[in-house]
Amino acid sequence: MISAIDIQDYEQLPIRELYKVRPRSYIKLPWMDGLPDDMMFFDHVDGMYSYCLDMNNEVVHISATAQVIPLVKKAKPD
Repeated sequence: MISAIDIQDYEQLPIRELYKVRPRSYIKLPWMDGLPDDMMFFDHVDGMYSYCLDMNNEVVHISATAQVIPLVKKAKPD
């Protein structure tokens, strides 16, 4: 479940278009940055839109050309 992840475990990459982001990864929306539900799970692009899940596991279709902040898991310290 997406609500079970900790944002502190992820690092933000530079803003880019959604279609350039690796499928099945987490993203943030720049226009929602700082809001409680600003993180989403990006599954895949489907034509001009995408298939994403928000923090409540509801389907959200974001434009494939929308600007997003990709998130990657931080490396664990040795």
